[in-house]
Amino acid sequence: MAGSALVGELTNSTARGLALAGAGDDAALRALLRRTVLPGAVRVAFTREPDYFAGEGLAGAEDVTVVARRDGSVVAMGRYSVHRWHRNGRVQRIGYLGELRIAPGTPSAARLLRDGYAFLADVASRDHIDGFVTSITDDNVRARRVLEQGRRFGLPSYRVLAPLVTLLAPVHATVSGSAGSTRTIDAMCRPDEVDELTGFLRGQAEGTQLSLAWNAEQWTALARHGVTAGDFCVVRREGRIVGAAAVWDQRAFRQTIVDGYSGVLQLALPLLNMLQAVRGLPSLPRPGSVLPQGALLGACVQRSSDWSTLWPALLERARTMGLSWLAITRASADPELAILRRLARAREYRTSLYHVIWRDRPTWSDPWDTRIVRPEVGLL
Repeated sequence: MAGSALVGELTNSTARGLALAGAGDDAALRALLRRTVLPGAVRVAFTREPDYFAGEGLAGAEDVTVVARRDGSVVAMGRYSVHRWHRNGRVQRIGYLGELRIAPGTPSAARLLRDGYAFLADVASRDHIDGFVTSITDDNVRARRVLEQGRRFGLPSYRVLAPLVTLLAPVHATVSGSAGSTRTIDAMCRPDEVDELTGFLRGQAEGTQLSLAWNAEQWTALARHGVTAGDFCVVRREGRIVGAAAVWDQRAFRQTIVDGYSGVLQLALPLLNMLQAVRGLPSLPRPGSVLPQGALLGACVQRSSDWSTLWPALLERARTMGLSWLAITRASADPELAILRRLARAREYRTSLYHVIWRDRPTWSDPWDTRIVRPEVGLL
């Protein structure tokens, strides 16, 4: 139990307009997400239509959303999702901070930000979380500047763990490479292969950081948001699984809205779309539209060269699902990134992954080891 001290802190925060979000906040949360656009060459808003809470519990996560109200209106929000992810070879309860939004023009935003972080920390103290991480796009210079220096203003400390690269690949691209004589592709995982697939995914995840803990319960959790073991493409060598991934279409509960384009990209958009059409590639989306993208889930191979077999199968799967783009995230130091770049011929988006540390709150005492960071793009 939180105890009387925590109850008092939460009561005081509620008096300042901070509270846990409830079903009655659905419309306000969705409106705030639509209003707050992330800057960059491609300006985007990450929305949760038609029901904010339909996207909770992704891959078994435990979610907490906090709102701040001024004069009865929601002017800010933040959330954390607790996942069972690998860190330093062990499965731990790791919180991912996301959806930090403050309505444009909100007065005393700095104080609101500080109070909101303190409130989240108080709530999290009940959840036995081992530590927190988050990511920020490199284009969001203002957020990075504030949060990286935020400890001086009473915010938690943000320590860079790794630079990340998200590849957004056109689905209709022609991919080089062939299966070869010793590798075969199973169109989809069969029911009698589920245990073998689970073991393969688990073994690959154990050697990385921030990857899912794959087990029977994980499949049950994923099924609630439209993914089963039967959605996985599987590559075999000499009869054994050596590569696997699924295409996860999250548009039913979580969308990326293209708000518009900036600078040279905006001016060149008509020409770029003409060139895309000539090459048989999808057009860059018009402003205001939902990006028809899928996120790769559980994507791993035994050897980097196995991607040349797996990637075309994933593109074909994405085509049948009506998707135009496919997203995967890798650390910039990941040895797989070079071959993925060659196969995907993708647009690249860069983010920074952070370890978030609250003053006087528990966190990891041991340093992060040298295992490569491999978070799921669909969970960031």
